[in-house]
Amino acid sequence: MIEKYKKFLLVFVSLLFCASVIYTGGFIWANTLENGTDGFYFTKNFLLENTKDRPRIIFESGSNSHHSINSLMIEKEFKIFTLNLAENARYPLNAKLHRLAKNLTKDDIVILPLEYPYYYRNDDKMYNVNFSELVTYGKNYYNYLPINKKIFVLSKMNIKHSIKPFLNAYKYIIYKLFGGKFTFDMKANIRDIIASKERGDFNYTPWKQAGTNLADVDDNENLSCQGYIFQKERENPIEQIDRLIIIDYFKNNLEFIKKISNQTGAKFIFTYPALAGKNCYDFKNNKYEYFLKDIKEYVKNNGFLFIGNPFDSYFPNNMLNTYWHIDEEARDIRTKKLIEELKKTGLFNTNK
Repeated sequence: MIEKYKKFLLVFVSLLFCASVIYTGGFIWANTLENGTDGFYFTKNFLLENTKDRPRIIFESGSNSHHSINSLMIEKEFKIFTLNLAENARYPLNAKLHRLAKNLTKDDIVILPLEYPYYYRNDDKMYNVNFSELVTYGKNYYNYLPINKKIFVLSKMNIKHSIKPFLNAYKYIIYKLFGGKFTFDMKANIRDIIASKERGDFNYTPWKQAGTNLADVDDNENLSCQGYIFQKERENPIEQIDRLIIIDYFKNNLEFIKKISNQTGAKFIFTYPALAGKNCYDFKNNKYEYFLKDIKEYVKNNGFLFIGNPFDSYFPNNMLNTYWHIDEEARDIRTKKLIEELKKTGLFNTNK
């Protein structure tokens, strides 16, 4: 009887191991294919990978920069190709940095208008995304992660929600093995994309054409501006502490940025994120104000430029659909102010 149980246990463990290998191997393989990556996520990533032959100004953060940067305005001012790589703050800063590490050159200047949660939240928890997301637009991050991080991401997957997209991924593998071709070859169109002035900025046109009343589109979960930007992603209630602190995850990421800068020669500049809403910065001598000063001081003490002040990119009445998203008019005002701050750094030759 004991031998039967041993045999059953051995078979069960073997099957579980094989399933894990197939799951992991298939996922990694599927992510090397050109599938499901259309849209602005892929365009940004594609431009990053295929414009290394020129100096670049690159913006990276969550969606605040996606909505608040007019890349062509900056490009015209400094005569440097400008890419707005920013899109979603749900992705860990660490994942964004791994992608940058593999794509930067000594001629690049990276500007980081990071949302405040990047300074105080647990970055590892943000790796908890579903399989379907990672084999589509999330693959632009996953493919650049080291193997230990890839395994970590897989360990966080919800298997129940992954079965269908996993099977779909294997369809692509079989299709590719038998010589299948994907109809749209992005690489053949890099010149057309650049010529079209696509730089990764948010497209406001559909919103205007739809006649959307932007003030009525609210995605802030009934939180005040301060609650949304300083409390929403904290593990513990903010009221229980006297002062917001910079978490070790950010400190580790800053060390990673140092390493990337040393290895690639690229330069990094920090600044404050764009915000819109009432009373976002309506505080004085409290935990929020100290936190804003702390992050700037900490970054500068680690050898990086941190330009501007929070009010340079704050717009009380120009909200698009969340506190992090400003409207088109505010975007251009914010960009002009940012250009002036960038000129003060001395990193740009404005006499070209």
